Amino acid sequence: MIMIKTQGVFKRFRNVEAVADVSLTVTQGEVIAIIGPSGSGKSTFLRCLNRLELIDRGVIEIEGEVLADTGADGRVVYAREADARRICGKMGMVFQHFNLFPHFTVLENITKPPMLIKKLPREAVMEIAEQLLNKVGLLDKKNSYPGRLSGGQKQRVAIARALAMQPDIMLFDEPTSSLDPELTGEVLKTIRRLAEEKMTMLIVTHEMGFAREVADKVVFMDNGRVVETGRPEDIFVAPREPRIRAFLNTVLHTIR
Repeated sequence: MIMIKTQGVFKRFRNVEAVADVSLTVTQGEVIAIIGPSGSGKSTFLRCLNRLELIDRGVIEIEGEVLADTGADGRVVYAREADARRICGKMGMVFQHFNLFPHFTVLENITKPPMLIKKLPREAVMEIAEQLLNKVGLLDKKNSYPGRLSGGQKQRVAIARALAMQPDIMLFDEPTSSLDPELTGEVLKTIRRLAEEKMTMLIVTHEMGFAREVADKVVFMDNGRVVETGRPEDIFVAPREPRIRAFLNTVLHTIR
């Protein structure tokens, strides 16, 4: 089943074309790693998928439903508001900076969204939340406030919160970029477990080793465009494009 399909997506900020003619297909259970230099449009493209950014041209389909389409007059038409919310609700998103509510406990951060947005009963949500906290190894922190957590713990709570909405697709926008190196591993371990469970995921990441290990497909973006798409072993071992070779040489040299 095709979970995400984009065709010719463009997004411009003033005179900058942040996303330029991006077409991508994601099938059920597939893990896609999006890599590339800073400012290459990776995060903007991810935000276009769930309507955090409105596109200027192109088509976005989620599980066969049209979220955005471009008419004959060149104008982008989005699905009706109620339909757009429902379609976007099929995707959960984890941001770079956690975005937890500081005045809510860990448990409240996870239970409030499904109770308010999906109108799920408190008892059912509490059970789901505790299962998810156990899954990410933070059940003992359920009554703690975010200010008492490490960065890695906050990000794992953010992942649990997104999963509590029971999405079919998870979008990760550089989930470890705000973490110290020693905290990165615990977050990547959680995402790795989701990959083993065949969760459909798009992951914008600078963690090249993680992308190579976990992704089914790697997409390299530069200047808003998809330069090359392929299997991790092809992209990391024998990329066709010189731009990718130069990028990987720089990144891997820096890591070493």
